[in-house]
Amino acid sequence: MKKIIYIASLVLICMPFKGISQSRYFDDNDEHRLVQLSIGGGGFFANRHVAGYYTGHPSNVNKLSYAWRNRDFVRELDNRLRDKNIISTEMSSDNARVEFPERMRYRLSTAVSFRGSLNLSPYTSIFFNVNQVNLTAADILVFTFPNPGTTTEPIRIQGRVWGREARTMLDVGFQWRNNLEIPNWQWFYELAFNVTNTHVRENQIEIEGLTQSIMDRGSYHPGIGWSTVALPETAWGIGLVGSLGWRYVVSPAVSLDFGATAYLQDINLTGYTRFHTNFNFFARLNFSML
Repeated sequence: MKKIIYIASLVLICMPFKGISQSRYFDDNDEHRLVQLSIGGGGFFANRHVAGYYTGHPSNVNKLSYAWRNRDFVRELDNRLRDKNIISTEMSSDNARVEFPERMRYRLSTAVSFRGSLNLSPYTSIFFNVNQVNLTAADILVFTFPNPGTTTEPIRIQGRVWGREARTMLDVGFQWRNNLEIPNWQWFYELAFNVTNTHVRENQIEIEGLTQSIMDRGSYHPGIGWSTVALPETAWGIGLVGSLGWRYVVSPAVSLDFGATAYLQDINLTGYTRFHTNFNFFARLNFSML
């Protein structure tokens, strides 16, 4: 299934070459406006590969062990577990065996886009596009405690782990359009080069109603707090972009776009540097001028 998705994405990305290579002659007197500004939005489906950055696994930048540095958090958690007879006084929550998520995923998110285009002809343009999307990845942590004094199954409790990030995606590319037989409708291909800046906003766990960051904030001093502030985690990645869509021309100055975009990207967060596909389904309002 993964191979099929990759092949479909590459086809979508490479299809514009077919349109660009076709012979077409444009009348120099065709009326078209030089500059177009657009605003849009859509549903963004992020590949789950990078979501693994937020699981709290010991191999990640953000680790579950950082939460145990906060002894006040550990003490309060132990008290809550003991009140529920989940652990004994001889046990500590930070010594529990942990099952980390293996298939952590991003939730569907909304992408907001801004675009500027320069029309080279009535059917071709180059564009600069900015997409802003805020993503949340979340899953379950399972903590296992021995059952003292018995031979029964160990005690298991669930917690949550999540991460939030902001991606600013810059696309520079080419659009090719053609008329449909239906009046006022066109279809278009796009091919672009992508640069993405990713900013990690938070990475936290929640157990028994208590939340704690798992980002590195140095040492914890009871009654004082953390020795440092969590360092910003950012990354720059690159990729290719392919889009297929339809345009409804309301007037020479206004049009609406609908379509789908496939991204082949390396988001480039530490430990998660391979190229994977992401998808965006969009609607866009265009204003032509000059």
